[in-house]
Parts: sequence; structure tokens; C-alpha cells
Amino acid sequence: MRLCLATASMLLAGPISAQGDEDGTNQLQALRDCRVIQQNEARLACFDAAVDNVIARQDSGDLQVLAKEDVAKTRRGLFGFSLPRIGIFSSDKEDELAVLQSKITGLRRLRSDHWEIEIAEGSVWQATNTPRRFKPEVGDDVELEKAAMSSYWLRVDGAHGVKARRIR
Repeated sequence: MRLCLATASMLLAGPISAQGDEDGTNQLQALRDCRVIQQNEARLACFDAAVDNVIARQDSGDLQVLAKEDVAKTRRGLFGFSLPRIGIFSSDKEDELAVLQSKITGLRRLRSDHWEIEIAEGSVWQATNTPRRFKPEVGDDVELEKAAMSSYWLRVDGAHGVKARRIR
């Protein structure tokens, strides 16, 4: 019984991705329906059947359970890419990530006013037409904010922003 409840609570704790949205919703609804059964044996049998179904779907790859932290990490790593809205990275309650704060892990100066900047999430950004006073260093804090026309503002240690775009 405890195993069934632990599995059910684990499933309810994070977002679910299934082949069809209705399938994932039906899986959770079956677990919710079991909770209202009064008779212990019937409730246990209901939970066993629902959990067996969820485990079978997960083993076959039809159902994925994602931790909220993993979703947030993935969203940070994909910051700067245009993605279709398919509903697996956010819910109605969450706003799309508009500002990303990170650390510079790699730098490459292409020309006097062009830089490639790698951040902790692994993405590489290109800043062009930077002023002479723009001198980023590895380990500096960096903030990326959405701007117009698929570009971004890149700020190093809170200084004035420069235009940047994600290249990798």
C-alpha cells in the first residue's frame, strides 16, 4: 500500500509528458479515482491496477515523469532558441524565461568588437559591435535578456548591455 501511495505521489509531484495529453491525464485520473474508494481491499486493487498501468506505460516509453528541477535546467539550457509551444516545458502558471543569469565559462575574441561568450549552461553567444570598455572575463556574472527581433541584451557584471545572439 505504501509503495502504491509513494508511486502515486511521485507521479503527481512533477509534470507528465505522454504520447497524447489525454493519455497522461487519464493515467493521473485513474489514480485520483482510486483515492475515493472507501473499501480498503477495493482501493488497494484499484491502486495496484493503476500503478501497474503507469509502470507499463513508462517502461514502454509512452509515459515520462519529469522532475520540476530537470525541466527548469532544460529550459535554462535552451534559452535563446525558438521552440514550438508544445506544453512540456511550462504550465499556465509559469511564465516563459525572459532573463537568464549565469557565469562566463569561456571567451573568444573574434575582432576588436566581436566576442564569443560561453556560459555555464553550455550555450555560446556572440556579441558584436561592442564598445571598447567591454572587457568580459571568465568567471564574470552575465545576464541575458530578451530584446527585439530575436536578439538579446547581454550584460556582464551589471554593466550596460550589448546586443547578442545565440550561436550554439
